[in-house]
Amino acid sequence: MNKTGRRMFTEAWLWLALARTMLLLLPFRKLAPILGKKTLPSAEQDDELQYQQEKLRRIGTAILRAGRRSPWRTECFEQALAAKFMLKVRRMKSIVFFGVSKNKQKGNFSAHAWLKCGSYIVTGNKHLEQFTVIACFKS
Repeated sequence: MNKTGRRMFTEAWLWLALARTMLLLLPFRKLAPILGKKTLPSAEQDDELQYQQEKLRRIGTAILRAGRRSPWRTECFEQALAAKFMLKVRRMKSIVFFGVSKNKQKGNFSAHAWLKCGSYIVTGNKHLEQFTVIACFKS
């Protein structure tokens, strides 16, 4: 890992720690304003962000790597929140999506969170087709 990669890994690891702490200590009603303004899902695409996809890919990769090496829980919500902070520091807008999926065999629900910047999915891009969006927060 080069110097830039190590720096981004460290940043992601620290943001994940903050995200996990916030999720443990704050009720969602206090956390929601940090996520941004509640909005409806849209098919917006920011062509200006096309040239920044490499930066977005590096942020997503750093979040995944740091999450694997963290002693605390780093599931989809923590990853989306940490990536949102990383993008905010870089003055990049993003949308956090929350979705649910019903397991028809077990009769229970599962939840998922993911983060998009323009049309690029930064975190949580696995099996999105299974989830119905129930809330979005844009900043």
